Amino acid sequence: MQALFPVSFMFSGSLKFSARSDEIMKHYQHLPHLSASKPQAIGKESRRVYVELSLGSLEEVWVAVLNVTGPLSGWSFADQALPVPETADGGPPSYICRLSGSSSENWTFWLEASSLEDLRVDVAVLDQYMVGAAKKLKGLFPDWVDVTAYSSFMSSYTF
Repeated sequence: MQALFPVSFMFSGSLKFSARSDEIMKHYQHLPHLSASKPQAIGKESRRVYVELSLGSLEEVWVAVLNVTGPLSGWSFADQALPVPETADGGPPSYICRLSGSSSENWTFWLEASSLEDLRVDVAVLDQYMVGAAKKLKGLFPDWVDVTAYSSFMSSYTF
């Protein structure tokens, strides 16, 4: 039996070219960020927080992902149905939500916690805008080669 791995898989872990951070920061006036209202009590120990995700000045968003960790009991995504949580080595439950849509819009949603413990929200966004060095590198490949280049933005928030 023979197995043939995709070429992109072979290179994805080994050929990484980082751009200088000052070159990236010149392009982005506003980075992705979360803002939240003061949590509202909805029971003795339950609370709801209203959150807005701004994608900043990103232009070609490929994916935005939220990872909510903690005592999440409800959210306004997916008809308010929580997926089965992920857990790692007995840690708190973790819920992952992938967002898609135009980068010019802000996402507004709410999160409910079943206790007074903190909810942690990790945000990861990939933008496919290429700066000068990446454009130059892409130009060195033949037209039939598809180069994947992106800038990644990661941040964490506690509510």
